[in-house]
Amino acid sequence: MLNRLIIIFVLAPFFLNAQKGVECGNKMTQAQLQNHFQRTQRTSSLLPHDTCLNRELSVVFHIVLDSNMQTGVVASDLDVCIETLNDKWKPICITFKKCSVNYIPNYNYNEWRDVPDENTCFPNYCVDKTINIFLVENIITPAGAAGYAGQMSPSGCNRIVMQKSVFTSSTAIHEMGHFFGLPHTFEAGNELVIRNGCYTTGDGFCDTEADPHPQGEVTGAHCNFQPGPQDANSNYYTPPLDNFMTYFKPCRCRFTQEQYNYMARTFVLFGTSLH
Repeated sequence: MLNRLIIIFVLAPFFLNAQKGVECGNKMTQAQLQNHFQRTQRTSSLLPHDTCLNRELSVVFHIVLDSNMQTGVVASDLDVCIETLNDKWKPICITFKKCSVNYIPNYNYNEWRDVPDENTCFPNYCVDKTINIFLVENIITPAGAAGYAGQMSPSGCNRIVMQKSVFTSSTAIHEMGHFFGLPHTFEAGNELVIRNGCYTTGDGFCDTEADPHPQGEVTGAHCNFQPGPQDANSNYYTPPLDNFMTYFKPCRCRFTQEQYNYMARTFVLFGTSLH
């Protein structure tokens, strides 16, 4: 599906303001950021670059029906979503399988609000020790989000919420990245173009370029960043347009080695109870 999106943009040149729309409802608190930065500085030495977890994780899709009891989802797209995720988690030997599909008859959840819907929906439908993906028509809150994810946990509802229109796109990879503990590439802001302090600013990784979001634009069929804003040292940004944890949706196609190491470490710490 990602390849199809790229082809569309090649055939039809575009001008995309990268910061229009929130895109994702995930945002770390200051305490979570500090904990994340502490972990990123240890991860590279704790795990080798060829870490292979050799685990298969079950995914339960929860599809909210509309008022006519229609799914609004093409059944085969559930497999497309799984295939897309499997391709990107292959480097750390994580695979996903479609365990089951559940249909939620309460169509009010199609206009999803994290409060109060999480408190009423998750206790009734979440399946323990699996990854629960809830598909809804629109996400009202967090405002402007196409999806959002809870971070992997040994207990409670391991879940991702996405709009039905995006779950076969790079948004699914982006949200699964959050589930595995990855922040946005611009999460803490104020990251310098030179790599001083790269483990304590931005996303806490030194092999992802500094991301100036919400400034900047991406233009052209080849995802060129023009013109770039400057950092505090007057250096021009060249952001990680191709990273799955950016907001530059047309260009996203990869994770970095440090991101893979961190996701592997997250699974070792919090995900071994998943099956």
